[in-house]
Amino acid sequence: MLDFLNYTLIVFSFFYCTYILWQIISWLAAPSYTATTQGLHTKVSIIIPCRNEEKNIGNCLQAILKQDYSSSLIEIIVADDYSEDNTKEVAERTLLNSNYSWKYVKVEYSFSNKKKAIEAAILCSSGELILVTDADCIAQEKWISTIVSMYEQHHYQMICGPVSLIREETICEKYQSLEVAGLSVLAGAGIFSNNPLLCNGANIAYTRKAFDAVGGFKNIDSTPSGDDTLLLFKMRKQFPGQIGFAKSKNTIIYTQAQPSWHQFIQQRIRWASKGFTSQNTLNSLVSLVVFVTNFLLFMYMLSSLVYFSINWVFITCLFLKFTIDFLLLTCATEFFDKKRLLLYFIICEFITIVYVSWVGLTASFTGYSWKGRDY
Repeated sequence: MLDFLNYTLIVFSFFYCTYILWQIISWLAAPSYTATTQGLHTKVSIIIPCRNEEKNIGNCLQAILKQDYSSSLIEIIVADDYSEDNTKEVAERTLLNSNYSWKYVKVEYSFSNKKKAIEAAILCSSGELILVTDADCIAQEKWISTIVSMYEQHHYQMICGPVSLIREETICEKYQSLEVAGLSVLAGAGIFSNNPLLCNGANIAYTRKAFDAVGGFKNIDSTPSGDDTLLLFKMRKQFPGQIGFAKSKNTIIYTQAQPSWHQFIQQRIRWASKGFTSQNTLNSLVSLVVFVTNFLLFMYMLSSLVYFSINWVFITCLFLKFTIDFLLLTCATEFFDKKRLLLYFIICEFITIVYVSWVGLTASFTGYSWKGRDY
């Protein structure tokens, strides 16, 4: 039995390290994007889905109002997913005296979700290009102009962008910041290698034409999440080679980490839930490799603690995983200017092994709570 487990760990660790190394090479091989902001003419609709975001929506909208892109080419649509607080009042107060065209669209039924709110906003949008960010996010002033420049230059049907966490104070927040940085690099690397596996709905753009062509969220609306990655898979199938990643520091969207471990786990279970409906073979295989590698390492860790024994296969595979993850996160922290977070690398690696094992085991049959709703 031990020989079988050793062999299994070796095989899965090999595939894990090979995949991550492939993505690192793809990321490093792709140049950073430099925008050309002269003569841009595309009308854009900025869609901000929100639910109970009275504390954040004002700052989010203020960042949009400070964009260096022509206000005459921007339409702002706040897509309210049945908020029960003062989100509407704060948003309208922020936008009321601006010189931007704006709309406030509210889904008026409690069993709504983020995708339904986005769909409602898109139905009444007039922009050629849809840009989506979340209400708890802050965009840099060149966000829109850089995305539009990339769109007009390459004619992509979908453009994904990087996301970074700010105000990391606790170890929980530092861990999330390091992980999200790594995930952003993997998102970009997957697109650069023409095998996109993930993106972040806090920083995503697509043409209205492409959204309509793939049927919007049709057939991926069985889960409340998936407005990003599941849509990415539909876009890739319909428009191969027409998906881009904005590898530019000007396009980084900033948001905050989940304040507690409980909320962090709830968020990750929500993220994992969309994987069950992805119908993407590579996504399923990579998810399996990541889960099995971490789970086996977790079991070996427990065994070592219980029996006070050292398994050299475990030590070797653990060392290899740490090494390849360190290389990935070195690339990520360099891009996001967060190299200080590498000081927490070792403890974060052990946290990853435990949490990935837990979420992988429980996500398929455990519900989660999000934005005041139970799923």
